[in-house]
Amino acid sequence: CRIANTAVAADLARQTQGTVPVTHYFDVRRKCVDCGKMFIFFAEEQRHWYEELGFGLDSDCVRCVNCRKRQQGVAMARERYEELFHLPERTVEENLEMAACCLTLIESKTFGRASANQIRMLFNRVRKQSPDKAENLLKGLSQRLEKIENT
Repeated sequence: CRIANTAVAADLARQTQGTVPVTHYFDVRRKCVDCGKMFIFFAEEQRHWYEELGFGLDSDCVRCVNCRKRQQGVAMARERYEELFHLPERTVEENLEMAACCLTLIESKTFGRASANQIRMLFNRVRKQSPDKAENLLKGLSQRLEKIENT
């Protein structure tokens, strides 16, 4: 639903080629596909998407800012998890980070609950690598894991 009197002129030369050009962007009301809340896809934000970032004019904003940020965080957690997964040797800190990434991915339902076994293996590695400090280091992550397993 377009919001009146919010037009921002488009720069046709900066839009992606091969699409039907848009001469003006308007603020539009949208409903987030994730949380269901209403939000506004601002004309200036559209200009940024289509002219600065190079998105095609057929792409559309379907998530509110909070859900987009959460989705970006999940994507970053997955990327970092995969980087850490492929390291031949990991430090205590890297094992903790990998466990935290895995928890984030389970919480977002990107990974299934069976991945909790991977977290437990990482916890065991941390305990072997740093027996003195392990329980303090694992406390917050262990609470998150228990919450997942109890739901």
